[in-house]
Amino acid sequence: MLKSYFSDLFMVLARPIYFFSNMPEGEWSDKPVTFAGITAAILSFFVTIIVFITQYIPIGATLLEKVALSKYIIVSPVMAVLAFTFFVITYSITFGLFLVLILLLFWLLAVLLYYTGNLLAKGPGDYLKYLKASFYSSAVVIAFILPILFVILTKNRLMDFTNYVVGYNIIYSLVVLFLYGLEAIIARKAHGLKKWKAFVSALVPLLFMVIVGILANKVILPKIMPWIM
Repeated sequence: MLKSYFSDLFMVLARPIYFFSNMPEGEWSDKPVTFAGITAAILSFFVTIIVFITQYIPIGATLLEKVALSKYIIVSPVMAVLAFTFFVITYSITFGLFLVLILLLFWLLAVLLYYTGNLLAKGPGDYLKYLKASFYSSAVVIAFILPILFVILTKNRLMDFTNYVVGYNIIYSLVVLFLYGLEAIIARKAHGLKKWKAFVSALVPLLFMVIVGILANKVILPKIMPWIM
């Protein structure tokens, strides 16, 4: 499964025209959803690792400060079980959250692109093909591993919050720009639109992603600042 995932991931990111021209057969709820789910799982793993390093380990170290060296043998297995439990709980929560967000986001993008394509083509396209392609285009969010890792830099005072936001915005902008190109390709392959019409139809999802980015900057990033710093 992972071999197939990374093969598809490479094709979507490196050869998107070829990939969407020869999209894997099957139901939209099969491989495309699995692909988006694995992407969510990878992001969740990195988030959990960062939370573990920046939050749980310092808390655990504080608890063990007053434990005598002779009692470490007794305490260590208990702490290991607790650490594993918190890791699983954190991973489960983040995975569920990312999975729902990714599926919802790329379903909305598929709907926006589909109806915009219908207007420009003056006829209905293949909605399920749009949906499949949109879930595969979720490959772009793998780039958000970088801002997740940047948290280690901010926690160690190697990067302040302002620079973190700048770095995040650069990555977000590049992701959205690349996604715009993917959306145009999807419109051409799923609806048979001319190139200029495909790029025009992709402007609607692009505008939606810009709005999402602005909301993230104004609402989400300020709220997570205490946790990042």
